[in-house]
Amino acid sequence: IKKVINADVFDLQQGSFDTLLMLMNGTGIFKRYRDVTRKLKKLKNLLNPGGQILIDSSDIIYMFDQEEDGGHWVNTPYEYYGELEYTLKYQQDTQTTTWLYLDFNSLRALSANAGFKCELILEGDHFDYLARLSNP
Repeated sequence: IKKVINADVFDLQQGSFDTLLMLMNGTGIFKRYRDVTRKLKKLKNLLNPGGQILIDSSDIIYMFDQEEDGGHWVNTPYEYYGELEYTLKYQQDTQTTTWLYLDFNSLRALSANAGFKCELILEGDHFDYLARLSNP
């Protein structure tokens, strides 16, 4: 590692990065399913040719009731079952934010829409995974 920047990556106007590391459920930073492709395109513009994004997430479909046919009953007000809203309280301060848990197949499809090659690097025991998005 030669240089580290601690900033909101979507606020960066320029960059020439070899790797963007997005861990601890990195897909959460996208917040909404509908915004993933647009935000991935923004990140792609920050990468050098041949650059990569290392990102992880979890598929939370297991949290929903499974039907007899193997499908799941998903009752959520959001367009995608992995969009969750969190409210954090500390003393008198309250903040609410949306966080996205994205299944790998959706990440792969949305990444392709943004011009990335997406590959599964590692799959965990608890519906979690690590993926590499490469910038051809």
